[in-house]
Amino acid sequence: MSSENQYYSLVTLNDHLFAAGFAGMRAALLARKSPAGREIKVIVVSPSKVSDSTVIKFAKTLTKHIRVSRGWSAVSAAVRSMEIGELPPLGTAQQTKGNLTAWIVE
Repeated sequence: MSSENQYYSLVTLNDHLFAAGFAGMRAALLARKSPAGREIKVIVVSPSKVSDSTVIKFAKTLTKHIRVSRGWSAVSAAVRSMEIGELPPLGTAQQTKGNLTAWIVE
């Protein structure tokens, strides 16, 4: 994928635990011990500017198996545009659908 004329978005997904009785309190305490498990970062690239909601939906679809295995209850998302010089090494893309390509960079 050529880096020229590409739009790069960093999608940060965060887990928001709902405390429900003892089980919820226990999960919240465990999550505090492991904050890295409560955030996933995804780089999404497209040849044209797409809406934040489209980028978020794509990132959520890509990370669903990770979020389910970690027991996430609810997800919040934030999108930030990135310049090519800010990108970490990306390697092989995890998913491509239409004109969107994504990498999980946690």
